[in-house]
Amino acid sequence: MFGAYEIAVQVSELRYVTDEGVAVFDGLSFSLPREGIRFVVGPPLSGKTLLLKLILRELRPTKGQILVAGKNVLRLSPRKFRAFRKHIGYLPYPPVVLEGRTVEENILFKLRALGIGGEQGEEGLQKALSLTGLEPLRELPVEELGELQRVLLGLAVGICNDPPVLLCDDPFRDITSQVDKERLLRTLEAIRRGGISILATTREGELLRRSGVSEEDMVLLRPEVTV
Repeated sequence: MFGAYEIAVQVSELRYVTDEGVAVFDGLSFSLPREGIRFVVGPPLSGKTLLLKLILRELRPTKGQILVAGKNVLRLSPRKFRAFRKHIGYLPYPPVVLEGRTVEENILFKLRALGIGGEQGEEGLQKALSLTGLEPLRELPVEELGELQRVLLGLAVGICNDPPVLLCDDPFRDITSQVDKERLLRTLEAIRRGGISILATTREGELLRRSGVSEEDMVLLRPEVTV
């Protein structure tokens, strides 16, 4: 599925114009290196979620090119893209968890849906629990999870099949505790060190700067977009 590639995500000259004629993106370009991490930073309604939808091909750009793990996602046939999409990790906002099940059962459900079981499934489960720090909570019902733990579970579900790229939509949004935000940032870094490239959207530019994230690892979106 994935050949040799050095750039996990490459967005080139991306343009998106709404039906009302608003140019949300006009020439947006950036890259995410393999096993790297980039944060797309902007206020509400700046196009952060829209960007992820374009990368996931839920919407089509007006112009531009998007490569993920060496694949031009806009040129893949529908059949090939559906197969490819299964290998891209995604944490939506809000995180999707299955109520009435434990942490472990949520992860296993995703693995089974992808047809992954046996030794490979167990490895995926253990890696996801380990990288997100959820191993001690694996038998806990999701109803007992706090906001941070729900995000961590969403991350675990997103990485359980060891994708080359993980897309995260505003993971810090509902977390009020500064300590929890910093823990989430450390968890994202642990996932990156585990070999998974991460592209995450966020409003938390100041948190990133205080935590030592460099400006080159941030993609700043224009604040004036109102769609």
